[in-house]
Amino acid sequence: MPKVAIYCRLSIEDTDKSGNDASASIENQKAMLRDYCREREWEIFDIYVDDGYSGIDRNRPEFNRMLRDCEAGKIDIVLCKDQSRFARDTVVIEQFINDKFLEWGIRFIGVADNADTESESYSTMRLFTSAYNEMYVKDISAKIRRTLAYKREQGQFIASFAPYGYQIDPEDKHHLVIDEETAPVVRQIFDMYISGAGYRAIVLKLNSDDIVSPTEYKRQKGSKYFNLNADTSNARGLWTQSTVARILHNEVYTGTLVQGKSHHISYKNKKRKQVKQAEWVRIPDAHEAVIDTETWSRTQERLNSHGRVGKRSQELSPLTGKVRCACCGRPMKRNVYYNKAKTIKYYSLQCATYKTGAMNCPNKSSISGLVLEKHILDELNAIVEQFCKADEIQLVDIHSEQLRALERRLVTLEERHKAAKERLLKMYKDKLDGMLTDADYSLFRQSLSDEENDLAKQIAELGQQIADCRKRQENAEGQKALIEQYTHFDKLDRNIADEFIDYIEIGETCENGEREIHIHWKL
Repeated sequence: MPKVAIYCRLSIEDTDKSGNDASASIENQKAMLRDYCREREWEIFDIYVDDGYSGIDRNRPEFNRMLRDCEAGKIDIVLCKDQSRFARDTVVIEQFINDKFLEWGIRFIGVADNADTESESYSTMRLFTSAYNEMYVKDISAKIRRTLAYKREQGQFIASFAPYGYQIDPEDKHHLVIDEETAPVVRQIFDMYISGAGYRAIVLKLNSDDIVSPTEYKRQKGSKYFNLNADTSNARGLWTQSTVARILHNEVYTGTLVQGKSHHISYKNKKRKQVKQAEWVRIPDAHEAVIDTETWSRTQERLNSHGRVGKRSQELSPLTGKVRCACCGRPMKRNVYYNKAKTIKYYSLQCATYKTGAMNCPNKSSISGLVLEKHILDELNAIVEQFCKADEIQLVDIHSEQLRALERRLVTLEERHKAAKERLLKMYKDKLDGMLTDADYSLFRQSLSDEENDLAKQIAELGQQIADCRKRQENAEGQKALIEQYTHFDKLDRNIADEFIDYIEIGETCENGEREIHIHWKL
């Protein structure tokens, strides 16, 4: 008896359809697919539901859980209401239904649109269905963007959550009103700052007065607001310097609505791209102000007067992203400073949790970057001296393994390239036989041609990598002389750190002044 995975999905892109098609709801999808299994006496392994996720989204939690179960061999059949419930992304359809599912021995069935990978006609039908579903999402995405742009220009608030100090007007969800509970805290932050207090002093004052942070305040009010950085930080529920900085830089508190600061890269990619400040949509007097214009001007004058050493430095620290606090696991942040003559540059590292003002990590002391680099070099040179003498390095073995990995990759790409060419040929035959119109053929041919060309390019690049690897393999003996100069390291740079270091943990300073430093090597 086959084990069946039932997958159901519904999102905003289906809103127009769901009003006229009751079967689009999650519960009705479940009922339909359960009945389908019951009639055939199939065993339901599990039911996976993503409610509120687009079919173009590749990060659906239940969808990815189902794929992991498929790869683990727990499932024989994936059952959906139709193919669009599985995905509206042509690439995802091809990657899994037409590739991975075949490899894993899994059958895909879409009940409503008669999609079945065991059917000979499904290959052609899949191309039509996938393209239509993707074009539908693209069209919906464009309509939503135009609607949101219009609302921004009309001065309508379109975000899901109000900024701290405001709340959404209960009578108009596109308008902000002052939150009398939190607005005084915002005013206190601005007043303290223009009076000379720094970020850290403000944070310490707010936390000592037991004023909950904006994220925690929203949570206490029953909001579904989610802040990934706050929820994974040890400073949860507390104010931090970054939170205070965001408030001091936010023009919304003057009554000016500023929106359109970023947008999604595309309807397929939900990562956000920053928009130039000149292109932001600014609507003055869109709502009641929390602070007056004089307070805002004085705040910005002080903010702009501070020059920060090392901001966006062109020189990347050799240890950037590799040093963590051994107590709380948070990164160690870098502080850059100079001597009085501005001729010598120094830097130190301090636990990010403690540095932000949360104060709930015991690892208080900073560590000199130069001292840490020397410690790393001493340990690395000891390892090199003991284990990595040049005459013991078997370069031929290293290059042989690299070559085998590249050749395995080449075989995979060539198989995919051959399959793409075969799909193109089959589609052309379908056109000659009258199964595809000229218009439909042109529509799908471009997509497959692009895929074939991309694979051909990857194959050519990989071929060059293989040739280079074979050349290094032939010259392995001659490279020993080159490696000998690296049997002792005098200076730590980024290349050496990336090559040898996975990450570093810095512990607390002991009473005797010593400090635990744990280096996790890649060796």
